[in-house]
Amino acid sequence: MKGHTVNSEKSAELYARAVEVLPGGNSRTAVYSSPYPIYIQSGSGARVTDADGVERLDFLNNSTTLIHGHAHPEMVAAVTAAVGRGTSFGMPTPVEIEYAEALTARNATFEHVRFTSSGTEAVMMAVQAARAYTGRPKIAKIAGAYHGAYDAVAVNNDGSGSLISHAVTGNPEGVVANTVVIPFNDAEGALAVLREHAADLACVLIDPVPWRIGLVPADKEYLDALREFCDDSGALLISDEVGSFRVGYQGALHVLGSEADLTVLGKVIGGGMPIGAVAGRRRYMSVFDPSQGAPALPHSGSYNANPVSMSSGVASLRLLTPEVMERIGELGERIRQSMRAGIAEAGLDWEVNGLGSLFRVIATSAPEGYASGAAAMKRLYWVLLDNGVHIGDSGLGCVSTPMGDAEITEYAEAFDKSLRQMLAEGRA
Repeated sequence: MKGHTVNSEKSAELYARAVEVLPGGNSRTAVYSSPYPIYIQSGSGARVTDADGVERLDFLNNSTTLIHGHAHPEMVAAVTAAVGRGTSFGMPTPVEIEYAEALTARNATFEHVRFTSSGTEAVMMAVQAARAYTGRPKIAKIAGAYHGAYDAVAVNNDGSGSLISHAVTGNPEGVVANTVVIPFNDAEGALAVLREHAADLACVLIDPVPWRIGLVPADKEYLDALREFCDDSGALLISDEVGSFRVGYQGALHVLGSEADLTVLGKVIGGGMPIGAVAGRRRYMSVFDPSQGAPALPHSGSYNANPVSMSSGVASLRLLTPEVMERIGELGERIRQSMRAGIAEAGLDWEVNGLGSLFRVIATSAPEGYASGAAAMKRLYWVLLDNGVHIGDSGLGCVSTPMGDAEITEYAEAFDKSLRQMLAEGRA
């Protein structure tokens, strides 16, 4: 069975250099491919160009981060101007306030906001804030959901949905013991676990549209049950929307009819620059407040609220109007429908999930000639690259604002062609 068939002489050369100085030639597991990854030289709008000069339509956008595509003129102008004024200082800057004002204006629960330099760090600080506010040690998370690399959340994060606690190698047993795992979209099952640990739970951490377990939105019954449990028990409900905030102007949880005590943000809010944020009600965010003496939760970082990321973020949010969010959400639904039609025509039972501008195709069964659905999805990823389109090798993708009808049609045609080609290879 064919695997990597994209010929990129310069990418092969670059990877040979990379393995000499990077573990496995890599600083980011998600972008590794065998025998070598395709190296990108540049991007513009909805397209990227690799090291050999091959251009492709990019529907992954750096793992859904680049909601305005590549090198958007307003982001480039904002970043260029900010760098010209200085990249970071040991004192605050006015643009931090401007950015915070823009974020807090989007959702009534975002009364205060705290900036970090990544989504992983923002999740870490949100969990620590819940522990500082409640004085409790344990957290609950959804089985299989991914929330970054912080020890406390790197438990059952592999997409399996298993309720048997397991963690990444090197995570201490004491850390794992304080992380409670609940099933997804099973209100009664989740409540049974939560009630058992209620007195010790600082928070319930969720992603309303968890990509690693299929990008299926949380249902209303489930969210209502978690909200009521947190209200009754005193635990905080934390919504990790680093990836899913893009599904609506006020975020994913608002779209799904609920609200959080703390919300974790990242990716699209930064306009392509490194960013993370924790937003929430004042009473919970007060644990960070140093104005009355030592805060309950001290938090610093040399690049937190740096003016380059803040300026890019201001530009990004300015462009993300309700109308724009609705438009790319409609394009996302068109992509989902087109893939479902192509999959049905091919006689497959695969799923296409998502919400708003996010989509994911799930290979729920193995077509003829493939050892597993995952193997078929991996091959489909490479065939799509051959046919000029980039999505994630997990089937994850998204719409960016530079896209319109032409890009959606181009994607649909490439997907149908690539699906037929992948299936034919399996039968050969």
